[in-house]
Amino acid sequence: MSFLRGCVSSLAIVLATSISVLVSASANSTVDINAAQLSCLLEPSQQVDISSQAPGVVNVVHMERGDQVRKGQMLLELDSAIQNAAYVTAKARASFAKRKVARNKNLLEKKLLSDLERDELLTEAELAKLMLKEAQALVKQRTVYSPINGVVVQKNISVGEYVGSEPVAKLVALDPLYVEVIMKSDVYGSLSKGMTVEVQPERDGRRYEGKIKIVDKIIDAASGTFGVRIELPNTDFILPAGLKCQAFF
Repeated sequence: MSFLRGCVSSLAIVLATSISVLVSASANSTVDINAAQLSCLLEPSQQVDISSQAPGVVNVVHMERGDQVRKGQMLLELDSAIQNAAYVTAKARASFAKRKVARNKNLLEKKLLSDLERDELLTEAELAKLMLKEAQALVKQRTVYSPINGVVVQKNISVGEYVGSEPVAKLVALDPLYVEVIMKSDVYGSLSKGMTVEVQPERDGRRYEGKIKIVDKIIDAASGTFGVRIELPNTDFILPAGLKCQAFF
């Protein structure tokens, strides 16, 4: 009986020691991952240089640096007097061709027109319709819209200036933010896509939760490092891009 109690006691000691070692190893692993972090920076998830599809003189500007803009929002308008006149002309021509077909509807149905006359009539109507679409597209090109939800960080144009192929503005998307982290290669394999991470920006005591979006598949041989990208929600634009930070894995 005493022998049995001794065996149980020894087994309990061994189990307790093993659990302690596992817990300690797990804690050290976490510390090692965080200690392997060399840099951490909050960056916009998108940066877009805005250009105009067509050249021309700026008529109206609907943005200013620092403005929040929505996808599809009008940013600027170019002078479009010539394009609008061409649109009105094309619209009148399309309307006339449509009426002409309607007037000859009975003749078409009864096949009283020659093949040549019928072909000319229908082709004229179709061409007028296509020219109207082209005129509409040219008018639409005179307006520049935002392709993303974001913030205007640079405005390069004013009313009266000529727009060519150069960018007229720069927009950045701040929701979500991307947290770009550089890690030592020692911990490669410890991080995976989808892992939850806490991020603490500098001069901010709070931690914000994000998820790993990308773990680089290549280690930089010269520096012995690899990159990790964390996607961080920033719905109310509380956090600005450009801040240094600390990630806690």
